[in-house]
Amino acid sequence: MYRYARSYCVISIDTVNSSQGGSRRHTELLDGLRTAVKTARLECPLGEHWVLRMDGDGMTIAVPPPVSKEEVLGEFPHRVDRGIRRFNAGRDEKELLRIRMAMTHGDVVVVEDDLQGGHALVDAARIRDIAPLREAMEVRPEAFVGLVLSDEVYRTAVLDGDPALIPHAYREVVAATKSYRAPAWIRLLGAELPRDGSAADLPSGGDDRPKGGDGAASVPAEPGGDTYNTRVDTVTGPFAIGRGATARQGNPNGR
Repeated sequence: MYRYARSYCVISIDTVNSSQGGSRRHTELLDGLRTAVKTARLECPLGEHWVLRMDGDGMTIAVPPPVSKEEVLGEFPHRVDRGIRRFNAGRDEKELLRIRMAMTHGDVVVVEDDLQGGHALVDAARIRDIAPLREAMEVRPEAFVGLVLSDEVYRTAVLDGDPALIPHAYREVVAATKSYRAPAWIRLLGAELPRDGSAADLPSGGDDRPKGGDGAASVPAEPGGDTYNTRVDTVTGPFAIGRGATARQGNPNGR
């Protein structure tokens, strides 16, 4: 029977160094990840209808079409980050939960709440493990969530979408594997992106889109990150009305 693909936001999550430290640590990290994701998902629009599949040390999530990319990106990563920070509170450095999170958008085949296939699933898994994001998280151990977006998600949801999603907090990199090469955009929640000048961190194109590397200031993020509640049009965090600001009520354009 032919299965029709429909458009979804896809989130792919993997745990950093989960196999180190034995089975007890591995189990605790996965329990912490499940709890943080479950809490964050249920606090997001239509969260109970998101489709989740466990993938070893991580998971893949498909967000149904009624929920916009801006809503997913503005709500979910920051809520997961807060949940992970609660889990990590008081833990030794070697016991910390850290994750890489990728977001793509495209056609996915979902059958009875099971993710069957689609390029958006494949691309999310590819960009989640790219070297620039791994290297950035190694340099910034205080960041518990490393976020990478496909170029399409960045352009439509961040750069040309909701200004509260802070376009200049991201850096353009090249997502490259043996069979895949495309632009992607990375960000660390709770830490600045390092600026080491390595080739892996150089942008893939010569356009004039905002970048967080040389020539444009990276924006520091406070622990927990900034959040944007798309349902009440409230911006909170250090970027609300400038450095050091705490809150602002505004219109949906963030002005």
